[in-house]
Amino acid sequence: MTNNKNKYSQSQQNFVYVLDASAIYNGVLTHNISGEKYVPQCVLEEVKGMMRGEAIIEEALLYDELQIIVPDSKILNQIKNQARETGDIHELSECDLAVLALAKSLELEIQNIIILSDDYDIQNLANHIGLVCKGIHWKGITSVHEYTWICPGCGNKSKKQVENCIECGTKMIRRTHKKKIK
Repeated sequence: MTNNKNKYSQSQQNFVYVLDASAIYNGVLTHNISGEKYVPQCVLEEVKGMMRGEAIIEEALLYDELQIIVPDSKILNQIKNQARETGDIHELSECDLAVLALAKSLELEIQNIIILSDDYDIQNLANHIGLVCKGIHWKGITSVHEYTWICPGCGNKSKKQVENCIECGTKMIRRTHKKKIK
């Protein structure tokens, strides 16, 4: 764990961080990371009942190491639309979307925003929309997923999610295409 502390504290000093619940579960608030840290309210709700998470958050709030912000509703709707376009919408919770929206909102005001999350679905959409996302305990994604929907009946393809084929009415199947991150 010492490597994680050093990795962040030495190389990430001028950044602002947006945390999801996985970052808190994995102890990012105890890693001595320099920089402001933000979460949407829903992250606090996700760690409720987990003694370790609650204690860490309580201490971070007590010492002003963590700020709770409600993401802009317009940006949250934009993030949801982008998640629908990429096909990620079914993999992301409302709180995941709020984390991404908060990061996007802050990016408009502040440069150097980094989302800290071990959630690959958050990392995938963050990459699609141009946000920087880093894992805590895990390396992070090495490829982004792009989704298409294919009709097993007639072979019709769609980049947008549709329940049934517009050509023959058969239920569409989601396929994943992985693109390596450079």
